[in-house]
This record gives sequence, C-alpha cells and structure tokens, in this order.
Amino acid sequence: MTIDRPVCVQIGALGGQGGGVLADWLAEAARLAGYPAQATSIPGVAQRTGATTYYFELFPERAAAGTSVFSLFPDADALDLMAALEPTEAGRALENGLITKRTTVITSPQRIYSTAEKSVAGDGMIPAQSIIDSLRKSSNALIEIDIKATASRVGGQANAVMFGAIAASGVLPLSEDEFRAAIQARGIAVATNLAGFEAGLDLAHNPPPPARQPGMDYAPPPAGFEDAVAALPESLRPLIGHALARLVDYQDAAYARLYLDRLRPVLAIDFRPDLALAREVAKRLTAWMTAEDIICVAQLKTRPGRLARIRSELGIGDEDPLSITDFLKPGPAEFAALLPPSLGRLVAKLPDPRLGGGFALKLPTTTAWGFASLKMLAALRPWRRRSFGYAEEEAALQRWLEAILAAAEHDADLALDTARLAVWARGYGGVRRRGLARLARQFIDWKGRLVGDREALTEEVRASLAAARDDPDGDIKAAA
Repeated sequence: MTIDRPVCVQIGALGGQGGGVLADWLAEAARLAGYPAQATSIPGVAQRTGATTYYFELFPERAAAGTSVFSLFPDADALDLMAALEPTEAGRALENGLITKRTTVITSPQRIYSTAEKSVAGDGMIPAQSIIDSLRKSSNALIEIDIKATASRVGGQANAVMFGAIAASGVLPLSEDEFRAAIQARGIAVATNLAGFEAGLDLAHNPPPPARQPGMDYAPPPAGFEDAVAALPESLRPLIGHALARLVDYQDAAYARLYLDRLRPVLAIDFRPDLALAREVAKRLTAWMTAEDIICVAQLKTRPGRLARIRSELGIGDEDPLSITDFLKPGPAEFAALLPPSLGRLVAKLPDPRLGGGFALKLPTTTAWGFASLKMLAALRPWRRRSFGYAEEEAALQRWLEAILAAAEHDADLALDTARLAVWARGYGGVRRRGLARLARQFIDWKGRLVGDREALTEEVRASLAAARDDPDGDIKAAA
C-alpha cells in the first residue's frame, strides 16, 4: 500500500487556552516516534477571547523515501482531525468547508463567550448545542467531552485534556506512551499535564451519555440565603441564587438582601406564566448592582489564587520568574466616584485639563508595592455605599425600578421593555455616563406620558432599545 498523503490536524483555541503548547506536544510526539511532521500557527489575537489556530501535518511513514513537503494550512476535504478547545472554533472550521465526512471532531460543549457576543446589548450568545448538532451531522465522528470540568477535577489544563482525547481518537499513528513522552520531553508542568492527559484519554475512551448543556453555570446561593431562595418561584431560584452569590462577593450579605427587597415588588406584579418580567429585572438588577467600578477592578486583580492561575495557564512552575503589570487609566470621574457625595459632585464638575483621557497607571502586581496598592483600593469596599459614585448609580437605578412598576400598572409588555432599557447602564467611564444620561432623559415625566400618550411612549421605548443595540453612539454623532 502506498501512502500518498499526510494526516492533517487543526487545533482551534482561544488565547490563554494553551493551543500553542498543544501543537508543540504533537510535534514532539511525532519527532520522538520518528515520523516526519510539521506544525504551524495563525496566532490571531493571542489573549482572552482571541481566536488562535494551529495546523499540524504528520506523514505516517517513518522511513519515507525523499523529503516530505508539508502545507502551511489545510485544504478542503483534507482535515482528518479537528481539535477545538472552544466549540465555536470548530463551527468556524465547518463554515469554511474544512470539516467533512473525513474529519473526526473533538470539542467541548462548554462556551467561552467572545467579545462580540458580550458587546451585544441583550443576549448575543451563540448556543453551543446548535454548533454541536451541526458538527455531529457533518463529520465522520464527534467526540464531545467536558474539557473544563475534567481539567478542574484533576487540577490540570484544558490543552492536556485535549491531548489525551487526541490520543484516544486513534487518528494519529502514535502510541499513548509516545504522547506521554512528549509531555515529559517538553518539561512544562509535567505532573499536572500528565494528569490532564490521562483524564482526557479515559474520558474519550469512555464518554458519558451526551447531555444538553445549560446556557449558564449557576453558582449556589450563599450561606444564610437558602430559605429566601426556597421561597421564590422554582424557575427563578438558580438565577437569583447565582445573583445573591455574586452580590455577596461584590459587597456583602446586606447588599444581597437589598437586592431581594428590590425584586419582591416586581415578583408581586408579574402574572406571566414564564415570569418574564421578574426574570429580566433579576438579571438586569444584578448587573447594575455589581457595576465594575475601580474598587471592583482592584478586588478582581487581588483575588487569592490569581497569580497561581496565571502561572498554570502559562504552563510555568512556582519557581519560574513571573512579572505581571496591570494597566489602569482612571479619569477624574473615577476619582470623584470614590469621594463623599458632596465633594464628589464638585470634583465631577471640574474641567479635565488632559487631552488623552485618564491617568495612565502601571502597577507591577508581582511586586509588594504594586500588589499593596491594588489591595488598598480593594479595601475600600465598605466605603463604596457611602461614595458619590454609588449615590449617582442608586438614583438612576431607582428611577428605572419606579418606571417599571408604573408601566406594569398599564401595560405588561411595556413594563418588560422598560426593564430591558437597563441595557443603557453598561460599560464604564464615558460610555456608562452617556448611557445613564440617556435613561434619565427617557424617564422625564414618565407617569404623565403613561396616562397621556402610552402608545407614543411605547414606540419611544422600542426605538431606544433598537438604538442601544444598533447605534449606541447616535447621541454623540448627533451632537457632533
């Protein structure tokens, strides 16, 4: 039998998932086994949510005559294996015609939402299950494994779990020991990566029954809130329990109880079978009450285990040198937000003498003084609810809640659209200030217009929602 083509493998990953290390392991395994092979990459945006693509070819004959010539990228109907650490990357390959009945696909049902999905004003999520179903129909075989959960269970990394699944697929003419030897030869976090490899190998050999995945993983309610959550409608318990956990982490238990107090009047007036209004308010209220101010940013950057997680993602040990610099650019408004309300109002009115935006700060988080600086900012959390920024947010939030309750007395659909107007309370800095100003204008004489010309008000609200989704900077352009 004459072998006339290589085995072709494409790896799809996001920045930070270790796709490059995975490609290196494949090349190393081929080298150790004596097969001619080549790995290339299209790094893309090699950071969180940035797509990265790696391509690997192996000629399955150790003593091949002549010199093997490899391609830098796959051709249509030539891909034998698609290994996607994120299912939308496999979907991208399918859309490009690379996945056919020749192709074995390995992927996970777990999503990591892209910047494009997060920037949509509403639910911009691409459902993983529709991608999985299309891959199953179009490929030769689909190996679906929960890579994230498996990696967490064994303390390893997603790329090591995927490496084990690739070995189990049987697409490459390499033994399991040659895969293991590649991890050892590369010398990156060998023990944890071998553990991840073994877990991926076992899971691909013995996959659990396929199950549809929920759109979101909900955290359990925090301690002390079990009875409050149990008293809620069953369909809302996971969402609100998750919200309470987030609010306690952001501020404290009293803040989480305030959230429940604000939600109860909405629950009392929502008579829809699907509780659409209460669900929408619960989601939007959580996001609003956990806005990422400068204190929250400092909290996130000083979380216990952050440096260990970064080391793990980079595949370096505790003894290896690591330097991390966090870049912040707070402007006068961010500083004013931290002051008492009376002083903050004065500072917020001062003209900004700078042309380039905020004050550029570079904090080396891996140094004692850099970490301490962020820790001091995070320690302002108890002060947050007495600050000017909090008072401003509270006033806008209360106007929104009152508008929802007033609309619900007249029109259930208008109340739901009014709840969705909270989409303007997004982002930070100038984006957020403009959004809150847009909301303030929207709610001028709200109750009077509900009575006087509700039809025109309904159209105005719908136009505002459309603008939030399609032309959020329209006000700025009009002013220019």
